Amino acid sequence: MKRWVITTFFILILSFLNLKAYAHKKMTEDISTPLNAYCESCKTENANVEEEIIEHFKEIPVPVSLDECIGTALLNNFNIKVTYSDYISSKWDYRNALAQFLPDVTFQGYTIYYKGHVLVGGVVPDTVEELAISGTLNVTHDLTKGGEQIFEAKARKLQARANLNNLDFTKDQIILETSKKYYELLQAKISIEIQLKNLYERTAQLKLTQNLMEAGLGTKFDVIRSKSEQALAEQSLIKHLELFRSAQAGLANVMGIEVKTPVFPIETEMQPFILVDEGLTPEELFKIAKFSRDDVKTLENNIKTLKQEKYKVYTDFVPKPRFLYQGQFQGTARAGVYSNNVVGAYLDVPIGSRLGVGTVTKANSVQAKIDSAKYSLEQLLRDIKEKIISDYYSAELLKERIEIARKQLDYATQSVTLAELRLDAGEGILIDVIQAQGIKNNARIELLNTIVEYNINQIQLLYDNGTISYDNIIKNYKP
Repeated sequence: MKRWVITTFFILILSFLNLKAYAHKKMTEDISTPLNAYCESCKTENANVEEEIIEHFKEIPVPVSLDECIGTALLNNFNIKVTYSDYISSKWDYRNALAQFLPDVTFQGYTIYYKGHVLVGGVVPDTVEELAISGTLNVTHDLTKGGEQIFEAKARKLQARANLNNLDFTKDQIILETSKKYYELLQAKISIEIQLKNLYERTAQLKLTQNLMEAGLGTKFDVIRSKSEQALAEQSLIKHLELFRSAQAGLANVMGIEVKTPVFPIETEMQPFILVDEGLTPEELFKIAKFSRDDVKTLENNIKTLKQEKYKVYTDFVPKPRFLYQGQFQGTARAGVYSNNVVGAYLDVPIGSRLGVGTVTKANSVQAKIDSAKYSLEQLLRDIKEKIISDYYSAELLKERIEIARKQLDYATQSVTLAELRLDAGEGILIDVIQAQGIKNNARIELLNTIVEYNINQIQLLYDNGTISYDNIIKNYKP
């Protein structure tokens, strides 16, 4: 009896163990396929951004590089065209001022045909048929109007120089703005790739949770949570697509081409570029800026222009000699033509406009403008120095942030790999993989944003010290 009871007990234990092994085998068979598919989808590194953009906007992208964008902007940007037209106008104003040194020459002439009866002495009638001829040549010269023309010509020359500086400064601004907008567009493009991969992962996650629920190994809560995460991923992707389209319009606009042109950066990744000599100190950069920045030169030439205009005002008190020559000829066709010449010299001795009060008040007004321009120049230099200091130390910190972000991305990548291996081995759970993937996506975005900030910072530093140019920006550019 005891032997039978013991035998029956062992049979029950063996049956339970076999049933448990069968259940584990069955569970593994049910979920191994979706787990493997999910992990494979997570390893997809490159999403086809261009296809996604074409599908979303129904437009064929136009590939562009940074150097192409800057070159096109320098040719087509409308702000450059405006300042160029202003410069050309000021050049003609200067030439017009030089033309005032030339004499003023005029000629007047007439002929009159007489035929009929006239009274000679009011008594004797006579018959007349005659052609009268008359001409007058006038030559006058103001002899600089007491120096007024000299100061006016100098003022116009300096104004033309100031407008040329303003044109160069506008070009610097356009190079800066084009570079910023290009990197912002590239940032938006790479962000779409990150968000697209995130959507792939969330879609695979949803399929997995649905399969697990159908196999009786998951819950409806897991499925709903996965749907919510997939919807968030779709929202984020659409948001970045909208940012990308706005960035396209902004870059096309500053380039001076059709604003709706779907420009598309050719790079697939972002690399930091060192454009400013790291050995220069902020004080050295500021010294370079004082002599290199065209907005500083513009203000300096505007001050010089105002000084010449003030000198011109004071010529109201200066005696003004004038020269006159007049050559005349008069006569008739029958009797002949006879000439005479007149040469005159005049001297005007003014006491200023409105008893001198008008002249002095006008000169004081111009002096106040000179003072204002000097204050503006001093404030501009202070602002430049502040910006250089700020951007200089931002560059130092951004370099450190890039290194930290790279380490963060490397750790996050390893974390995803380990989480997927643990899930494949049955030792981990899905939420670990999801969290690891989210951390990796955030790390990629942080590294991308930091590199964009650094590259823009380098271009800004070139702009700050007045050495920004097409050549300086693309010297280390290798798309």
